[in-house]
Amino acid sequence: MSPKPALLFASAIIAIAVLAIFDVIPEQFARFSVILLPALAAIHIARRGSCGCSAKMRA
Repeated sequence: MSPKPALLFASAIIAIAVLAIFDVIPEQFARFSVILLPALAAIHIARRGSCGCSAKMRA
């Protein structure tokens, strides 16, 4: 798997944290995003598989 999806999720978390510090987004949204984004990343990785191949297996 390429590091691109992981970097995108990490940069989104950092951007939300920085925006919350400067009161651009509500703090409640930032707290929820810190839980939601890693969960979405785990789902994304699980669906793609660790080798980056399709989740569907051929019989």
